[in-house]
Amino acid sequence: MENIKIPKLNKISFNEVSGTSFPLLIKLLSSVLIAGIVYLSSQALPKIEELNLASIGFVALVTLVIGFFQLSIWFSTTQISDTHISQSWMFKKKIAIKDIAQCKLIYVPFFSWIITPRLVVRVGMANFFVFYASNPEVLEKFFGLVYKKSVSI
Repeated sequence: MENIKIPKLNKISFNEVSGTSFPLLIKLLSSVLIAGIVYLSSQALPKIEELNLASIGFVALVTLVIGFFQLSIWFSTTQISDTHISQSWMFKKKIAIKDIAQCKLIYVPFFSWIITPRLVVRVGMANFFVFYASNPEVLEKFFGLVYKKSVSI
C-alpha cells in the first residue's frame, strides 16, 4: 500500500477561497505592453555593440525585472480563509485576520474588468498591505471581511 500522508483535520480550513489576483483583460493588456517593449527594443538591438558593459548589464537587469513582474501578474493568486489572507503576487505575503486594525475595499462597480478590485489592509500603526482579487468568491469574502471589521470598530 502507498504511503499517503493524511493532513490533520484541525489544520484544514474548509472555508478557504482562492482565485486569480488579476482579471484576464489586465493580463492581456500587460502582455501587449510587454510585446510593444520587446518590439521597440529589438529595433534598437543593432546599436547594442556601441554600449559599454555597464549599460548592457543595466539593460539585462531591467529585462529580468520586467519579466518577473509580467510572470507575477499572470500567475499570482489570492487566498482568504477564516484566519488568514495571503497573496503570491511579486512576493508572498500573509496576514492574520485577527491582526488587521483597519481594512478598506477599493472596488469600482462595472469597471472591475479594467480596475482590479483590491483590499487595503492596515496592520499595526504603519504596515499597509494590498491584496488584489478578480475571483468573485474571493471578492465576496473581502466584502464580508470589510463589513465585519467596520461593524466591530
